[in-house]
Amino acid sequence: MNNDGSRPRAKLGRRYKVYAAETGVSYQYFFGHRRHVVRPEGQGQGNDFEFVVTADQHPPFVLRVFVADSAVARWREAYGRDLDSNEQYAAAKMCLFQAFDTMENVNEHRLSLVVDEQNVEELLGPLELA
Repeated sequence: MNNDGSRPRAKLGRRYKVYAAETGVSYQYFFGHRRHVVRPEGQGQGNDFEFVVTADQHPPFVLRVFVADSAVARWREAYGRDLDSNEQYAAAKMCLFQAFDTMENVNEHRLSLVVDEQNVEELLGPLELA
């Protein structure tokens, strides 16, 4: 029993999802969490979406996809509405998939995955959110 008299809740394990990249690498990943940050690299404010990734059964590593507030502002300017939290997650995930498909040794790009005003529409275009 917990201090409040309730039964303890079982913690659910993370379920890896699989992505077969165009590079031939098979990735397994799960979403860890999101947090609001200010990137010191001059990227400004936004949200870091953290993914835990394994590639071809190597040890796991963390990749952070930064969704810049400037990307949300660009979307608002173009479509007259903000991206909600699910749509921001979708943009982060599409950026992650793009990295899987195009980058060798993606684990070396842990902080360079960015959704900004330059690529937000391209990344979300296939999802037809507009």
